[in-house]
Amino acid sequence: MTYEDALTNFLFLLEKREKEHYARMFPNLTPGRFEVDRGRKFDKIVHITNQTSVYAFIKKENGAILKAASWRAPEPKQYERGNIFNENPLEGTNEYGVNYRI
Repeated sequence: MTYEDALTNFLFLLEKREKEHYARMFPNLTPGRFEVDRGRKFDKIVHITNQTSVYAFIKKENGAILKAASWRAPEPKQYERGNIFNENPLEGTNEYGVNYRI
């Protein structure tokens, strides 16, 4: 599987989970959507609802899912929370963003 295929699959699964979560918890609200802002080393996954926020960063070289430190950059130490190439690409994430490191 190529990086682009894995990223497309990851976005599809994010949107599917978002729709299911909203149907269950917030049936009167419209689910958000996810977009990719391309970068040199990282692709930024942006979550768009009535406001825009960074959902995660994806490391292009290996597909690692990283938590955002700010709008522009992932965490400085870049602890991997999951990987878009995993059997379950959503592992390490939840409905609200990337899981905290324990």
